[in-house]
This record gives sequence, structure tokens and C-alpha cells, in this order.
Amino acid sequence: MPDATQAQDIPQETPREHFLLFVAIPPPEVVTQIEAAWQIANRRDRFRRATLHMTILPVIRTPQLQPWMAEALGRPLDGLDFPAFELVLDRLTTFGPPRRRDRPLVLVGRQESPAPDALCQTLWQRLAEAGLAVARHRVTPHVTLAYGKPLPPEGIAVPPVHWRVDELVLIDSLQGLGRHVPLARWPLP
Repeated sequence: MPDATQAQDIPQETPREHFLLFVAIPPPEVVTQIEAAWQIANRRDRFRRATLHMTILPVIRTPQLQPWMAEALGRPLDGLDFPAFELVLDRLTTFGPPRRRDRPLVLVGRQESPAPDALCQTLWQRLAEAGLAVARHRVTPHVTLAYGKPLPPEGIAVPPVHWRVDELVLIDSLQGLGRHVPLARWPLP
């Protein structure tokens, strides 16, 4: 498995739970564009710079991360040759149920992009063929920027953020600590 993180690199604080998921993480120059788009909304909600990502496939929530988990999830992805893809995100909007107080405030694209969901289905199939029970998932390409009161129903148009997604990352999202720990990475050629 490429680029596995050593156990000593994982923070020693105790999260409420570990949430393992495959994601795409925007590179610094894209994060800068995303932050500029968020500033257009003129909101005081905390911008989540350190944890920006696009979820590709959520895998497991567990109270304790076992050393074998990342390796077991990564082994079926050996030889992954899914191609890199372009994403254009150009609208701020709100996700989640209306009755929820703090809702995800997200950056999405008005133009449909099937590549993230195709990557998700490829991962799901490989994990299923390896005998790993992972729930089916569909991807709506987005990046959660903050949590707060809803944005206007029509959303807010922003200058297009262009992102070439060329890497898949398995992360441990440390619930309650607001941190992500990369466990493994795979390039998308």
C-alpha cells in the first residue's frame, strides 16, 4: 500500500470515534481559490481550511482504530489506475435537512461531473470483491466549507474553482477533534 502513515504519526488525543473514508484533498493553490469563494458569502461561520476534502467513499466508523484496518482497505486498491479528472466548483449552497440548526455550507459545481461517482463505484466494487462489506454510496461532488445557518435557497454564484483531482487519500477523521490523519495515498494517473 503506497505511503502508509506510521503509527507514531497518529495524534495521541482520544477522538469520540474514528471515521475512515476515501477522499480527494485539494492542493494548497485550490484551497486558496476555495477560501476566496467562501469570502464572497461574507459569513462568520468558521472556515474549515484544515479539513477541506471531497468525500469519495465513506468506509467505517469505529471506536478504536486497529493497525490492520488501513492495510485491509488499501490492499484491494493495489494497481488502481482510475484517471485524474477535472472538477469545476462555482456555487455556494447548503446541504442537509432544513430542521438541522447547523447545516453544511458547501461549494458545488453547477455543471454535472460524473467522475467522482465513477471513482466511488470503482472503489466500492474492488472492496466488495475483496470481501469487505462497505455500504453503497453516491457522490455529489462538493467540499464542505463550514457549518451554520443556511445560505440563500438559490445559492451564491462564485468564480469557478478549477481542481485537477489527481490523488485519492484514505483518511482517519478524528471525530470530536476536527482533524484528519492521512493513512494512505494513491495517485490518479
